[in-house]
Amino acid sequence: MSRRIFFTVQFLISAGILLTGILASTVTAQNSRTNSSVSYRQRGDQWLARRDYERAIEDYSLALVFDPNNADAYNNRGAARFDQGDFSGAIADYDRTLMIKPQSVDTLYNRGLARKASGDLEGAISDFDRALELNPKLAGAYNNRGLARKGKGDYEGALSDFDHALKLNPRLAEAYNNRGNLRLEEKNFASAIADYEKAIKLNPSYVAAYINRGLTRKKRGDWHGALADYDRAIALSPDFTEAYLRRGMLFLQQGRRPEAQRDFNQCLALDPRSLSLLERRIREIIPE
Repeated sequence: MSRRIFFTVQFLISAGILLTGILASTVTAQNSRTNSSVSYRQRGDQWLARRDYERAIEDYSLALVFDPNNADAYNNRGAARFDQGDFSGAIADYDRTLMIKPQSVDTLYNRGLARKASGDLEGAISDFDRALELNPKLAGAYNNRGLARKGKGDYEGALSDFDHALKLNPRLAEAYNNRGNLRLEEKNFASAIADYEKAIKLNPSYVAAYINRGLTRKKRGDWHGALADYDRAIALSPDFTEAYLRRGMLFLQQGRRPEAQRDFNQCLALDPRSLSLLERRIREIIPE
């Protein structure tokens, strides 16, 4: 009897040790899965920084196999998909992120960018609104909400957003450029040029601001200034199709056909899809 008790005690002790071993293995396995998820996510971040989007997406997907609730992996995979131009895929990833972290300002902002890029301006404005409720000092959200509002024809709201973005961050060159574009459309050429010049002062390599200032100068009749801006844009970005197109049109309107033909040929060499736009511009010869 005592022997049986002894064996029973030994069995229970053994069972307890075995049970402890199982629990320890479970914890270790869980830690291993978590560590694996973090490792894949971190390597995905490295690929993303190198703009190797395919590998980044692969690693973020592996991170989610090990931890389906890894919000950072969803958010960053969304960023990689966005940079690839897969806006619907990016939005889907941001949706999943927000299911896990509903108060993520970064993800709301990112989804707003993706919605804006996909043409869903109402959805973008809604996301920027929510991001600004959570962080009223997010200058980028004001700037991008301004772009969405401008796209919907709400110029007053857009101007207010660009102004607010610049109050929060006076060094936000993009907001100056965007406000300049708004003023250009309103034919407020002097104010538009002033904004482009501020953008260029903050970022001397800001190609779009040179193009936009050139366009505005041309509208004011300053063709020499416009040409200087287009030349500068091409010097900064020799593969920028739009710069060759605009300079070529300027040459054509000046009667400088050989120079115009040279720029049009370069434009088509860089992007054969620009042929229809080029033909339309030449056919219309609309003053820009």
